[in-house]
Amino acid sequence: QRYDKVIARKEYLVAVGDIPIALVAHMDTVFKFPVSNLYYDRKKEVLWSPEGLGADDRAGIFSIVQIVKDGFRPTIILTTDEEKGCLGAQALVKYVPEAPTKFKYILELDRKGYNDCVFYECDNPAFTNYVKSFGFEFDYGSFSDISEILK
Repeated sequence: QRYDKVIARKEYLVAVGDIPIALVAHMDTVFKFPVSNLYYDRKKEVLWSPEGLGADDRAGIFSIVQIVKDGFRPTIILTTDEEKGCLGAQALVKYVPEAPTKFKYILELDRKGYNDCVFYECDNPAFTNYVKSFGFEFDYGSFSDISEILK
């Protein structure tokens, strides 16, 4: 399924959907050069490197792709430079200031665990409880693109 309206800049990409939900993920990498030491942790089933992987938020992007493949058409917001202070999200709100006001919900798919959820100053107990009703557990996060977008 293709999106008819796509806004692409070096800092962000927005594919405008037809439901009032936006899904956010970031496409940045943390390091300038590929790692030279890569290890697999059999117990945790993860790849890691003491030099970093530079593969931040691949699970969020994959999840968004799966949601679209399932036939849903949310607006997709992909940003860059989240690890450098959410520079892509800052550019988005500068050049598309109405972006956060067009949606009932904006969700960022960027967490390390499989059942944790963070609400970054969300003051909507009904929404928080709704998300938790699916088995998610509240956790704390420091900062991510959604914090900048909804500032």
